[in-house]
Amino acid sequence: MDLWVLGANGTYPTAGRPTAGYLLSHDETRVWIDAGSGTFGGLLELMDPVDLDALIISHLHVDHCADVFPLYHYLRFGPVEREPLPLILPAGAVDRLDSFLDSGGGSHLADAFDLVTPGTAPLERGSMTLRFGSADHPVPTLQVRVEAGGRSFAYSADTGTGSKLTSLAGGANTLLCEASFQGSDKPAPHHLTASEAGEIAEKAGVERLILTHLMPTLDPQQSITEAAAHFGGDVMMAGPGLEVLI
Repeated sequence: MDLWVLGANGTYPTAGRPTAGYLLSHDETRVWIDAGSGTFGGLLELMDPVDLDALIISHLHVDHCADVFPLYHYLRFGPVEREPLPLILPAGAVDRLDSFLDSGGGSHLADAFDLVTPGTAPLERGSMTLRFGSADHPVPTLQVRVEAGGRSFAYSADTGTGSKLTSLAGGANTLLCEASFQGSDKPAPHHLTASEAGEIAEKAGVERLILTHLMPTLDPQQSITEAAAHFGGDVMMAGPGLEVLI
């Protein structure tokens, strides 16, 4: 599997640095995970969105879902028609997103997407097997594990320490984990510090930890140092343009 980082800022974008968005590919299967502010443009630099096999939206905070709307309009009115794209999202999300689309003209997500709310059973998309867990976050939030070609990838989404991420990510080759904060300064309990991300990676027994969702005002190298103090594998920081072989 290949991972491309489209954006990794926490909370808000800055110049040249979109918020959360990641493209995962294996063979001919391509899945976009989270569509944060500015990530649609990054996706266009890599592929034609009409060739996506699925979009996963972890939750409905703007820094993870804003660019579902450019994709919707591209699929509805762009140069190529296709069958509805599977859109995998948490329970209750459809009505909230639809309220932005329908300004009196009757537009709905279902005009462009095949809407899927996952359960406990895995989902198959092309060569990928997708499994989901629930994050520790104020709104319904999906955590994701993807397996393909004998390799495995896990994504924390936004979460505090109260989720079952250690189990979902167990033995994964790569864990992409939010690390919003540094040190002991944790103003929001439903997020992680870099140290907590490192502890989760160590307990899960993953090979590589990629930190993401760092607040834009913080020093990435400090986060790497803090996570590495608790995790014995490779530690990296996500950023736009990063490509990683899982």
